[in-house]
Amino acid sequence: MAVDLLTSPRWQAEHLGMPMPDSVHAVSACLPLWDHNIKYEEGDASVVSRLQAAYPRFCLHPFVRQLCVKVFGATATGLIFPSSKVADRAIKYLRWRGVTSGKLVTVDGQPFVGVSVAAEDFARLKEYWQHAGEVISSRGAETALRGERVVSSETPARLELRRRLAELRRGDTRDIWLFPCGMSAIAAAWRATRAQDASSPSVQFGFPYVDTLKIQQRFEPAEYRFFPVGNEHDLDELRRLLKSQKVSAVFCESPTNPLLTVPDLAALRTLADQHGFVLVIDDTLAACINQNVLPFADMVVTSLTKYFSGYGDVLAGCVTLNPQSPFAAVLRNSLSADFEELMIDADAEVLEMNSRDVRERVEIINLSAQILADRLSRHELVDRVFHPSLNAYSSSMVPASGHGGLMSIVLKRPKFTTPVMFDHLEVCKGPNLGTNFTLCCPYTILAHYTELDFVEQCGVSRWLLRISIGVEPVEELWQRFQRALTKAASSIDPTLLTL
Repeated sequence: MAVDLLTSPRWQAEHLGMPMPDSVHAVSACLPLWDHNIKYEEGDASVVSRLQAAYPRFCLHPFVRQLCVKVFGATATGLIFPSSKVADRAIKYLRWRGVTSGKLVTVDGQPFVGVSVAAEDFARLKEYWQHAGEVISSRGAETALRGERVVSSETPARLELRRRLAELRRGDTRDIWLFPCGMSAIAAAWRATRAQDASSPSVQFGFPYVDTLKIQQRFEPAEYRFFPVGNEHDLDELRRLLKSQKVSAVFCESPTNPLLTVPDLAALRTLADQHGFVLVIDDTLAACINQNVLPFADMVVTSLTKYFSGYGDVLAGCVTLNPQSPFAAVLRNSLSADFEELMIDADAEVLEMNSRDVRERVEIINLSAQILADRLSRHELVDRVFHPSLNAYSSSMVPASGHGGLMSIVLKRPKFTTPVMFDHLEVCKGPNLGTNFTLCCPYTILAHYTELDFVEQCGVSRWLLRISIGVEPVEELWQRFQRALTKAASSIDPTLLTL
């Protein structure tokens, strides 16, 4: 019988590497101690060898590894992509990054196509896998290993997914494209902006999820401008830039990950109309029901892995086109010409089933998160809580909606208190968010371990803890937080908190 993570969270040292949820297709694994996260980032075998699952863009699922060995052999190196078109893009990326060893490899009986590389070039190939997110899923690899053909077809589940998303978006099913993960949706939106304007740089407005910036930094032509805070000052800087520089697109998140700020979308929309760039908004952290950003955007990108799925056992993403966009016709043509149905039927079935209770789940999560954010903000050990409920309202908020279930916290005397609190916090610990069970991770360590000084200059503390609230009873969660905070406070001299 599967372990219920709502009542039996995986948070202790003995849970290292266990899947969350308790499923062979889990997209997160437990990293329960602060030291485990450091060792994971450093590739320490004592941690990495114990992972029974992982986020599939960062670490290969065991089924994917088995399929790679079957296709390439035990000594060769390569990755398997969902189609020949994607494999060609991976090869193009390798060439752009200076790699010449990439070769296409057929996968018998499957739509998949492999790309083999010399061992020393595997890291570059893995970059494409991670950043573009055009991966094969664990269910796809499992099906292929059984000798069955992997299929992506117009099933009732896929039709229902588009209908459900259109309802949540207040849009039309014809304006929604489904993708095998959130990053592949972002990569598709980026390619659509390049098709509209291939020569001008893009802009990242506000501190984003790591791979959204990496696409702009590393994909051809690697011309971008970065406004890391996304506040009024950055808006003024963007206005100054636009007086002398044409840009192809502005990418932003609402709310942002991990600082949960909401940019001035109305001001960005005005600038987009004035200067003719495409505005792409990632609304993943709005949890599907908390904001209506579509009127401001030309395209909205969403990771459906998170709140829409809610159970942490399937990857998916979508692009939603605003039909009122001045670029609607050209973007529709670009998206349609580029698009392939790469979410396999097996994943679509799971996603449709998981998302049936999305509204009920998110409403519970909204309420609990707001209560916990308020209480944590008043705790003597907590220096800062980042949550939209503690910030000014945005005009993009849906009336009577909540503020989402994600928050980040920074403690006082964080070098000493944060590892202690994290180690003693009785909730599931590992990457991912938006699950029905509460999930915590040292976000900056996991996402930016090799650039900690840089991200601190952008206002993101290396000691930041990101917490995704679940549907557990709120008072029970608060008791868990209190116990961990008490343990952390007892580890230092109380007089140090005022220093």
